[in-house]
Amino acid sequence: MIPSVAYLIGVGGAGMSAIARYLLKVGCVVYGYDRVKTILTQELEKEGVIINHDLSSSSIPKAVKIESGKLLLITTPAIPSTHPHLTELTNSGHQAIKRAEFLGQITENTPTLAVAGTHGKTTTTAILAHILAGTEYGCNAFIGGISANTKSNFYWSSKAKWTVVEADEFDRSFHELSPTHTVITSLDPDHLDIYGNEENFIEAFNVFVEKVKEKIIIHHEISSKINPRDNLETYGIAQPNLKLTHFASDIDSSANGIKFNLSLDNGESVLKNLEVDMMGLHNLENVIAASALAYNAGVEKDVIKSRLSSFSGIYRRFQIHTNTPSSVYIDDYAHHPTELKKTIEAVRNHFPDRHLTVIFQPHLYSRTLDQQEGFCRELSKVDRLILLPIYAARENPIDGFNTQSIIEKISHPHAETSTINSILDNLKAHHVDVLLSVGAGDIDILVPSLKKWTSTYA
Repeated sequence: MIPSVAYLIGVGGAGMSAIARYLLKVGCVVYGYDRVKTILTQELEKEGVIINHDLSSSSIPKAVKIESGKLLLITTPAIPSTHPHLTELTNSGHQAIKRAEFLGQITENTPTLAVAGTHGKTTTTAILAHILAGTEYGCNAFIGGISANTKSNFYWSSKAKWTVVEADEFDRSFHELSPTHTVITSLDPDHLDIYGNEENFIEAFNVFVEKVKEKIIIHHEISSKINPRDNLETYGIAQPNLKLTHFASDIDSSANGIKFNLSLDNGESVLKNLEVDMMGLHNLENVIAASALAYNAGVEKDVIKSRLSSFSGIYRRFQIHTNTPSSVYIDDYAHHPTELKKTIEAVRNHFPDRHLTVIFQPHLYSRTLDQQEGFCRELSKVDRLILLPIYAARENPIDGFNTQSIIEKISHPHAETSTINSILDNLKAHHVDVLLSVGAGDIDILVPSLKKWTSTYA
């Protein structure tokens, strides 16, 4: 039984805001705190969430300070134990649980489809939710980004048989889940501030798959890293002499999207001449993964095909804002070297022989330092590079390390640093043909102005 009042500390986060929307649907009165006002927090307020942005404990609404045991108090791993709201409420006898624990409670007794992996989780989850939403019963889905189809990160159906979730590896959060089926998209080491090394990172995923009740669908390139078991299936893009359970073939990429054939369950179900309004082979692999999970959930192939054709993408995942012969502007969430590699390759593939300018905002000092070699390698491949200051998020700066350190290691003839406030002046100094903005911090505040600027000469 969910208490009638909830308080979410960090309510404006992608994962927490989806939970807030869920709680509203089940009849809970939802309060929340977040440090800053954003478009997302404003949308939540319109929907009925009562949010404050004052850090002092005195700003906690009186309705939240109720009898112990009658408040659902949820936090994220990014909230420190010293947060004034958290300490005030826990000292008053309220027990705090993390977002992942609450998701675990939801999924414990409901059939659940979980999407795990270093990269591609949000896009794959959004595609899967969109497919299931087209079935008779719909679904309940918690997405780590905003779907372009619904303008929301949450799907709801009172008749839902399936719950769809992202299985977040940060802080080992996904160990709280009990999925029926899962997809693992990738296993590039990340969050080494949590795991320490790659071995511990991989082991966390092996602990996670032990909790999966039925099918485990993994990208073929990482299948050797998961302990052998009978319920493993593989997916990917068809290659000679490569046996896959689910795969795409006959692929045709253009500046408008991708056409392909899709084979599921070792050819038991084949969907021909599919078209998706997405770009990049990494996104095609996300489509395969989502379709494989939907198929294992019993979705008919005709529904899968029709829903894929109507999927409009997800905010900040290879989102194309301008696309003309004279001007292209794409925004993406990539914040790991592998994600950068795939995103840049996708731009080069769909817009060949065009000049590429990249604005990149590194996310976290620890990640940027740990993955410095990979960032330098991938960023050196662009024609012009503009680096924004490292977005610290939950961390403190590392003395002597900043974006200038990256510039010096790359030795790129057309690389420079900039601030968010001066970015347009930097861009105007040279002709811009194809522009790509990437990063997971607050770089998204640039999107409206960059979209407007690129469209003026499109």
